[in-house]
Amino acid sequence: MKKYDKFPAQVYVDSFLKQDLHTYKTVFKDALFQINYAQCIMLHEENIISFEEAKLIFKNLYKIEHEFDFDGLEYDAKFEDLFFLVEKTLIGKIGVDIAGKLHTGRSRNDMEHTMFRIELRQRLITNIKEFFLLIDHLIERGERGLHEIILLYTHGQPAQASNLAHFLFAVVEFCLRDIDRLMKALNLVNMSPMGAAAITTSGFPLNRERMAELLGFEKIVHNSYGAIASCDYITTTYSSLKIASINLGRFVQELINWTGFEVSQIFVPDGFVQISSIMPQKRNPVPLEHLRLKLSLCNGECDKIINTMHNTPFADMNDSEREVQSEGHKAFNLMSKIIPLLSGFIESIQINEKSIKNRINSSMATITELADSLVREEKISFRQAHEVAQHLSKELILKDIALDEVDFNVFSNLFEQLVGLKPSISRERFKEVCSPGYFVNVRNLPGGPSKDTIINSLEVYKNELSEYKKTISENESFINNSKNNLVKFYKQYS
Repeated sequence: MKKYDKFPAQVYVDSFLKQDLHTYKTVFKDALFQINYAQCIMLHEENIISFEEAKLIFKNLYKIEHEFDFDGLEYDAKFEDLFFLVEKTLIGKIGVDIAGKLHTGRSRNDMEHTMFRIELRQRLITNIKEFFLLIDHLIERGERGLHEIILLYTHGQPAQASNLAHFLFAVVEFCLRDIDRLMKALNLVNMSPMGAAAITTSGFPLNRERMAELLGFEKIVHNSYGAIASCDYITTTYSSLKIASINLGRFVQELINWTGFEVSQIFVPDGFVQISSIMPQKRNPVPLEHLRLKLSLCNGECDKIINTMHNTPFADMNDSEREVQSEGHKAFNLMSKIIPLLSGFIESIQINEKSIKNRINSSMATITELADSLVREEKISFRQAHEVAQHLSKELILKDIALDEVDFNVFSNLFEQLVGLKPSISRERFKEVCSPGYFVNVRNLPGGPSKDTIINSLEVYKNELSEYKKTISENESFINNSKNNLVKFYKQYS
């Protein structure tokens, strides 16, 4: 029987500790050193350590960060994790009487959740900026598609005519909402736990607000127990990313439907087409399938993190720490692959005008406007007008006649039969109100597809996007300035 009376048990090393060290040094090392530098500065500013002590600590921390071979570092049972390795290395350089002061008033608890937030913050900012790129492409292609008529579907069936701008700007709207959710998650993440120590702060005169400032956080997590025990900054982040992946997945699925031969609404350029090894005619829009798959994987990665938090104690626990934090980053890595590919595809979209025109006419997709126009011009109720249009569409579909090919007399006789009067609408007017262009242009309520409405909506989107870009730019500037200030302090202490 193996002995398990000495830490660490080999099975624990092999199953967890080796991988944990690898994760620590490759993902969280930079954040660890940022926290150490900030702690050193704050302790000196609060007169807890002297300038000479701060100088020795800071200078030797810098040497460790830049001279130690972290890439070649393997797990050593002498050190439980990277924190202890760095601490012991610092002690070896300047002695425990000085190096040992760096950990005054802090714990691995507040340090680690600060590291997690630093890394998650950067991933959120990167992801939000990727959404900016996507929206820029959607807007650009939408502006070009203002006069490109398309056919919209409901329940998998042809419904009504619109234009490409109207459709793509619906995607812009949910992307802006996704950004709003991600920004709210960022606000939760961008709070410093430092100074919470284990769970109850400490009796030392630490400056929590100064630590937050030095590390680029907007503010502190006020309650020290919640700073360690709460995990809603994690669940909010991955819930927001999950919703974004669902939204984009539905959009991609609709694009896949549009590329199908039976719908044939968009033409996919050769750059996004893969061929068959046996069927010469095949043009498979495989990148869209990869997008759908990656969005499903992203959704699953988010679920994994959210579910990990379920039914865990409201306390310090490993369930919300390094292992799960690094797993969650996979969702962001996937999104970083998804958005550039989707943006490129959107930029390349070409409308299949001939196919769309045929399907609009054969499906009677503009006949709602005939009913609406009959209400306005014949002074009948909508239900009467609807009945006329419904009977007309049924008859044309049965006889396989497109709406733009119908004999006006067929409509006129049907109207007289159902309403009891001859229609006053002219042959030319009948043809006009049934046309796709008229259908789109007359729909000028807010949010509709008419040109003026689209232009008004576009201004709203651009203004909202501009505000988000400004906020993220300000956040990045504050974070970068904080990092640069740490470098300036090195010069002061060197």
